Amino acid sequence: MRRPGRSRAVVAATAVAALLALTGCSTAGEQVRDYVSENYERVSDNGPYAAFRSDDSVDKIAEDIQAAAAPGRDHQDTTGRYLGYEDVMVHIEEEQNGSGSAIEVTDARDGYDRWGPAIIPIWGTFGGSYRNAFSGGGSGFGGK
Repeated sequence: MRRPGRSRAVVAATAVAALLALTGCSTAGEQVRDYVSENYERVSDNGPYAAFRSDDSVDKIAEDIQAAAAPGRDHQDTTGRYLGYEDVMVHIEEEQNGSGSAIEVTDARDGYDRWGPAIIPIWGTFGGSYRNAFSGGGSGFGGK
């Protein structure tokens, strides 16, 4: 004879396991995009590119994003902070009026086009050493 409480517990456990499995399957890039979208004010977006803003400092934002998903690359210079993931890049810089920070999120190819002069000397060219630095990148990376 089945106990009613047991079947509910099995259903609840199955639902939690399914949720964990789905969460575990998302890429770091998806996690970053989701985190930034949920936690910062969207200013604009166009295809893979989206711009956000925050009253927080560059370092605080970078720390929070890194806590959501660890980047494969992290570079800081006078133009801001750059976080590189296998398929997504993030650029964070202080707003010109000093009232907060601007956050840009885009795919890796677009990131290299936008911020190449700042990151290529450090990370290498798109599809070159940067790509090879990630274990498990697979043959489909960057195949646009």
